[in-house]
Amino acid sequence: MAKRLKAEILSADAFQVFKGLEVGTAQPSKEWQKEVPHYLVGNRDPRQSWNAVEFAKEAKKIVETTCQREVPLLLVGGSGFYIRALVEGPPMGEAPKPEVRTWVLEKVRELGNEKAHAWLKERDPSAAQRLHPNDLQRICRALEKTLTQKAPVVADYEPLGSSSVLFLGLERSRDKLDTALRDRTRAMWQNGLLDEARRLSGMSLPADHPIWGAIGYLEASAFLNGQLKEEAALERIFRRTRQYAKRQWTWFKHQHEVQWIDLDGFPDLPAVVDFLVEKIPA
Repeated sequence: MAKRLKAEILSADAFQVFKGLEVGTAQPSKEWQKEVPHYLVGNRDPRQSWNAVEFAKEAKKIVETTCQREVPLLLVGGSGFYIRALVEGPPMGEAPKPEVRTWVLEKVRELGNEKAHAWLKERDPSAAQRLHPNDLQRICRALEKTLTQKAPVVADYEPLGSSSVLFLGLERSRDKLDTALRDRTRAMWQNGLLDEARRLSGMSLPADHPIWGAIGYLEASAFLNGQLKEEAALERIFRRTRQYAKRQWTWFKHQHEVQWIDLDGFPDLPAVVDFLVEKIPA
């Protein structure tokens, strides 16, 4: 689609921005990136911070530059919270004090995965139900929210506004989605996910680092440490990915005015591209 439109691509994925994590974050290949310019893909050290506000500020600059050059830009992804920050501005949210964040992290490390998850269940049962016990990054954030009063997050940029963005959403039937997700999980496992998990483990990243929220790395690390058998790790990655896909679908159904395209109604992907290109205003 980008080649047909002579467009460039801006990734709105929370994790594709990190270097050295091509497999687990499903980054486009180097060959493909040579054919179409990509932004915010593989250009940030995993040890650096990255969040929705930082994304929105960087993405806004990219949008302005491509507009000045009169080049179409496809915003692709991914992380609904990031897209909302860019389009509508940062939401009202929690701004935990450093001492709260540090205390929660230390407490979670002391408790371990299962007990930390049980602690969250006591304070916020609905959040505990959504989160896997191994997802320490999100468990820490959820616990912080129970300990922090709400405060506005301030950013020094103007959001794009919904009128500047055409939202096109792709969906498919549950059976076909499950097949695609199982194939994707197996391919990631066989093509380098374990090597990336080893490198991440060697970086001594904190348990609450955002990258541990990327589906696959916790499971791969658990396999490497002898905590999970291969098939159990693969099944867990598949189930977490399917849950995430459902959350994505629900988010975009309620957050933006999306034109949904059912992929099951097309014979192949080129036919989908033909249909999408016709949707773009001249």
